[in-house]
Amino acid sequence: MVFPLLLTALAASLILGVFLYRNVNRKKTIPAVLRSADIVKINSYKSFGIMATVQFNDAGAPQVGERIQQEGDTYKIKGVVIESPLQHNHVWECKLEKI
Repeated sequence: MVFPLLLTALAASLILGVFLYRNVNRKKTIPAVLRSADIVKINSYKSFGIMATVQFNDAGAPQVGERIQQEGDTYKIKGVVIESPLQHNHVWECKLEKI
């Protein structure tokens, strides 16, 4: 009579232990910061991504991995054209990926 109850308690504690171990060791996602920017013009859609002219509302060069939002769509910056003639007034040529 005691043996089935002990076996059930052992199985429940084992399942609970595995569940807690998986939750504690799960990778925590870091929330991505959305940079304030406007997509002025989408230059082309290519197989490697979207080339676009982007005007940032803050100072500083865009970095790969940053995210911007335009009309409900979120884009991840996959590349930045460094030698662009449009680099004045916070305007950059960027390769974007829609996520």
